[in-house]
Amino acid sequence: KALAQAADKWIDMGVDGFRLDAIKHIYHNASSDENPTFLKKFYDHCNATYHAAGHTDDIYMVGEHFSEAGEVAPYYKGLPAFFEFCFWWRLSDAINNGRGSDFVGQIQSYQKLYAQYRTDYIEATKLSNHDEDRAAEVLGRSADKAKLAAAVLLSCSGHPYIYQGEELGYWGSKSGGDEYVRGPIRWTIGGALASAKVRYDSAMMTDELSVEAENEKENSVLTVYRNFAAARRHYPALTYGILGYCSEVAGVQNVAAWYRITDSQKMLVVHNFSAGSANLNFKSEPGIIICSNGTVSANGTKVTLGAYSSAIFLQK
Repeated sequence: KALAQAADKWIDMGVDGFRLDAIKHIYHNASSDENPTFLKKFYDHCNATYHAAGHTDDIYMVGEHFSEAGEVAPYYKGLPAFFEFCFWWRLSDAINNGRGSDFVGQIQSYQKLYAQYRTDYIEATKLSNHDEDRAAEVLGRSADKAKLAAAVLLSCSGHPYIYQGEELGYWGSKSGGDEYVRGPIRWTIGGALASAKVRYDSAMMTDELSVEAENEKENSVLTVYRNFAAARRHYPALTYGILGYCSEVAGVQNVAAWYRITDSQKMLVVHNFSAGSANLNFKSEPGIIICSNGTVSANGTKVTLGAYSSAIFLQK
């Protein structure tokens, strides 16, 4: 009751949603129905308060369940959204192993699992977060891999989250302490850092990786995030479309390809997960390139992707 009253206070002040931390530890039996039952009661209460405040939509509430998909799925009985740790774990493995052909099938298998518990589930897709080594660290501090990961995150299904610093290609390992994955953003060239007491990798906190410097580069990590985010915002299929498997590239092991589909729009998304080039042959012309990263060429029904490159095609 006290938690519900506290939530009501913030909803009455205008808050539209909450992030709930470590939700499998509310009761110390993560596999029982206790936690999903509590979460449903809490969500329903907050949603009723939200509606009473005059809102016609539902309140947003995302939970953090640091586990594999099979353990997370039953919790969808309680909340509409969960951070999709499995998305990042499968993606980082796929990129580091240069194998993209299995990625779509893995994501679709999770979606079928979640749908058993909630038909309107929301995958809060992400790369790393504050509880993990940074994405670029996991990807070997490779800017090309970091750009690819960004392009995948922002072209796949789900509601994507971006952990601060990833849009600049920041790296960091928790082995040295949490501070190394929570470093401050360097905004300007020559600008001072937030605090001398903050621990960070001095090799990372350079002018080159500042927002100001990356703003000026056409191929920076920040530019890729902005370009793909802009495309996602502009094309409804990239925001709301279902995820469809593209069977035409099934035999190309280093490529992940899928469709994003709504009733009125269809996009083809292709990513090369490897350091080598990828040559694709489609039955018909793939469409108009509306966003790309890396080296991409399209000639009729043939598409060539350079190392860690991506392209989104508008088909209708």
